[in-house]
Amino acid sequence: MSVQGFTLVKSFALASALIVFPSLAMAAQAGRELKEVKVAYPPSMASVTLMTGIKQHFFNEQGLRPVLLVIASDLALKSQVVGEIDYTLFGGGSGMLAAAQGLPIKNVHLPHKFADLTLVARPEYKTVAQLRGKKVGVSSFSGAVYSSTRAMLSAGGLDPDKDVVIIPMGREPIRLQALFAGSIDATPLPVPLHAIAEEKGFSLLADIEGKFEVPFSGITVTDKKLRENSDEVKRFIRAMVKAGQFFLSHRSESVALYMDWLKLSKTIAENAYARSIKTVSPDGLGKDSAIKNQLGLIKQLTGKEVKQDDVIDFTLLRQVLAEGK
Repeated sequence: MSVQGFTLVKSFALASALIVFPSLAMAAQAGRELKEVKVAYPPSMASVTLMTGIKQHFFNEQGLRPVLLVIASDLALKSQVVGEIDYTLFGGGSGMLAAAQGLPIKNVHLPHKFADLTLVARPEYKTVAQLRGKKVGVSSFSGAVYSSTRAMLSAGGLDPDKDVVIIPMGREPIRLQALFAGSIDATPLPVPLHAIAEEKGFSLLADIEGKFEVPFSGITVTDKKLRENSDEVKRFIRAMVKAGQFFLSHRSESVALYMDWLKLSKTIAENAYARSIKTVSPDGLGKDSAIKNQLGLIKQLTGKEVKQDDVIDFTLLRQVLAEGK
């Protein structure tokens, strides 16, 4: 893997260590003790709104101190149900599926309108069709990455069940390393990893926009927390909404966040921001068509007809949005 690729991986861990703890001066200024909340999150661009909220102290303003935990989505969601985690950022795909399968959780905020993924391949491949018989790395056999990969392969004329070998490998930095090492031939990557790969000579074969959009990430909470601690949940949502709006309206600060947090060059950070403003949700309501697509995928996986209200509860989010008008 390239030095920049390793730097990117390390920077996620560094960000977790450095920016989740607000200064004592800010806490004193707020005139109240900040409440610690445990947040399981993917160390990827799915978390850009969360990171913006932490960097701009929007959670501090709401009396909250997020402590970030890097845990696999399935384990995080189960840990949340038993009360070990307050919030997860895995709701877009994994969270909705878990809720549909009976886990007592709900999505309360969707930071992105859809998962903006690009199918990136080794330099010798110039079209999706050339991936016939090749190995394509995904995170797992469920969720946004998997469904998006299948959609891009299908749009390029391949049958994802017959024409390629799909391999579950985990998160984006692992897949990027495997691509650089030649262990796989292609993989879907989010902003800005697709740009890092392109800079190294790798091919951008397709992107997901307009093909089969699904939610990228989502804040989940337990039904119990919604009933018993709705005020805290509302404050968390309010910080996320403010963070999304700040990201979209403050270009220079957001580019700087990319550069500082992910150790990106200014060129790649600007590229990342230009792509991100198409997908970051200004209100946390996501995109209706992407939600419907995800519900369709859940039906295919479970055989059950699932309604939006079964997996999503935007009640508190709509209250926050109404307050801002």
